[in-house]
Amino acid sequence: MLKSLSLDGSRALVTGSGSGIGRQIAQGFAEAGAELILVGRRREPLQETADLLKKFSQLKTTIIDADITTDEGLEEIELEAGRVDILCNNAGASDYGPWQSISIEKWRNTFAVNVEAPFRLCQIFAPLMMERKYGRIINIGSVYGLMGGNPALYPGMDWDIAPYFASKHAVHGITHYLAPRLAMFGTTINTLSPGGFAGSEMNEKAGAGSEEMLNAFYDAVPMRRLGGPDDISAAAVFLASIGSKYMTGQNLVIDGGWSSW
Repeated sequence: MLKSLSLDGSRALVTGSGSGIGRQIAQGFAEAGAELILVGRRREPLQETADLLKKFSQLKTTIIDADITTDEGLEEIELEAGRVDILCNNAGASDYGPWQSISIEKWRNTFAVNVEAPFRLCQIFAPLMMERKYGRIINIGSVYGLMGGNPALYPGMDWDIAPYFASKHAVHGITHYLAPRLAMFGTTINTLSPGGFAGSEMNEKAGAGSEEMLNAFYDAVPMRRLGGPDDISAAAVFLASIGSKYMTGQNLVIDGGWSSW
């Protein structure tokens, strides 16, 4: 049974893997036996992730510092990545501002990273997975792709991020749409939706480390804690493994029970 969770012999590409959840997922993949392709805009944090992975795996790690929102960046990724068995669309962005007045530019910037780039990467790598009759695609969503968001969880902060909420709802739309189109070719696609996680850049920008905000969050989450690296990486490894072969088009929510109220 445990062999079905092994990623031995697989090559996994993780976007936004220079920090936060992307780095945690990359570490989980490496521990499970996968060879990693790390993608992000900045080379330095990607190298830090690659150095960390050496503690868990002696396999080669490929670094591609490219912008997933540009044609040039996507062409570079396609050229340098080689075979990809596991595609994890993790890179994310958000812009703050009152929904009544937030600029269309900020809206489009968020959608470019959170929605358009994952879809375009699916266009690049999914057909090759279909040809080989094997592939795993994981789109990183959010608990906020399921709900509208409660400002009471962010005391002292003007919590208004309409583009982020809308984009994370759209992420699962991509998953839902592509799942039946890939299913007969040994390729699955699922959404992995985290709640509040320690080390998440999104939470750090929101000031989630403040005592007042953490207490408000704990009151909303039945497990009364933030998620940790092993919580997200274990779920990602399952979705990336042979063991998840009968699961596609689904949204796996890892939120400590937050959305169950």
